[in-house]
Amino acid sequence: MLRKTLLVLLVLSSIFMQAQGFMVKKIPTRFRFTYETIAQDTEPDLGFVGLGYDVLALSLGKIRGYVGLHSYAAVAGERPGLITLGMSIGGITPLYEKWDLFADAGFFVGGGGGGAAADGGGLIIRPHLELEKRIGDFGLRVGFSRIDFPTGDLGGNQFNFGLTINERVFFKSHKVLNIELEKPSLLFKNMRIAFATTIYNNLKEGSVEESRSINRIGLVGAQVERGISKYFNGLFKINGALVGGADGYMSILFGAGGNLPLLHNNLKLQANALIGPTGGGGVLSGGGATAQIEGALALHIFKGYDVKLAVGKTFAPWGDFDANHIEFSVGKTLTYFTAKDLSNSYFKVDKKGLWENHMSFSVFNRTYISPKALDKTGNQYLDAFQNLGFEFQKYITDRFALNATTIWAYEGDYGAYAEGLVGLAYYQPILRNFYVPVKGLIGAAGGGGLNVGSGLITQFNSGLQWNAPFGDVFVNLGKYIPLEGNFDPVSVDLGFRFHINQLFKRF
Repeated sequence: MLRKTLLVLLVLSSIFMQAQGFMVKKIPTRFRFTYETIAQDTEPDLGFVGLGYDVLALSLGKIRGYVGLHSYAAVAGERPGLITLGMSIGGITPLYEKWDLFADAGFFVGGGGGGAAADGGGLIIRPHLELEKRIGDFGLRVGFSRIDFPTGDLGGNQFNFGLTINERVFFKSHKVLNIELEKPSLLFKNMRIAFATTIYNNLKEGSVEESRSINRIGLVGAQVERGISKYFNGLFKINGALVGGADGYMSILFGAGGNLPLLHNNLKLQANALIGPTGGGGVLSGGGATAQIEGALALHIFKGYDVKLAVGKTFAPWGDFDANHIEFSVGKTLTYFTAKDLSNSYFKVDKKGLWENHMSFSVFNRTYISPKALDKTGNQYLDAFQNLGFEFQKYITDRFALNATTIWAYEGDYGAYAEGLVGLAYYQPILRNFYVPVKGLIGAAGGGGLNVGSGLITQFNSGLQWNAPFGDVFVNLGKYIPLEGNFDPVSVDLGFRFHINQLFKRF
């Protein structure tokens, strides 16, 4: 009887403790930037910039394994718009800890292309071996890598150099530990996620190819802003052409800005500067490097939601593209926490004032079964070709989620083709751990000679999802509908999704 009583008390105590706090796991992460040059025989060498984010979630002794999302794109040479996206895996191990010296070996595989380069179907691989010297939260890197488009005729071996910014993220953990855990003091920082539309107007003469009659370019995309301090923030923008006749144009920009809070933080003045790779759609952005400077006014509406209007100039420092831009965005600011000097990977935080944010990230292969029609060059579409897809979801309820999806060709003859879409998903349970997803998306697409008109497309798909213990496995069947053009294929997706649960401060 005493034993049963003690068992009940232990269970109740555990439930009470869980009700009072969240279990949190600390995971190291990093931003990784690289630069390398691929030698060319008959044209200027290609300069490639690498941008990415790694999660160092696996420990094997002293080796820390990582997986990441990365982009490698041309910023110098004569191939603007040569942009790729894919996944990296690898490991980092200390060589001489007294000097904070590390070795990093990894491998990248992805899809993309553009810039009329010999990218074949778009498949790109990049193995690397690099040394890193840590200086606080920063790392200086130098090493050897190979960029190769196996189905095309582009690649080379080269040295590279780069920079890492090391940090950590905190995920809610379902693991229960019967030990006393730290309850650290928490610091809170802001992150804004936004949907944006941008218009390039007043294009300077010579900004686009002579064969194209383009007066303005309409873009759609996503943005992320992260607070560095009260008055400074980092920015990331990704956009694709939607209207204006520049289908296939896309940009990836990153930078920093200053902000001045007004009216009790309900109004903010901002000044931002960004740079990154762009190209495609007949836009003459030199080697691909493009800069943007702007001023903005952000108005808080309610519970972290805001609207922002920005005006500025976008130009290619080493090219002819030069335009004014107007940008409108609707965003949501989330306040996440970080902690200093944690000795353990697991700790507890009080539930008071926090809420759980459910997100997911998916990687999938998409097969497009092409229509019986002719592409822009007058050739019959391939019967089918393969694409690499990535999807971020923010769950609104257990069944509804907001979607952001991007697709990159890697097999076939359409290496420059890419998509960026946003939309809504619904999950209908049918059996234990099985769901039927229904998705509707809208966005921009182009490149690779596919006839998608101005670039505005919609997609609808549905299928079957199994919520396995290690993540979700899904297969979907869909239909692609362009506003203009004749490329309207059927799609088949096969992929894997894992879920992320983070804690944020209530607004």
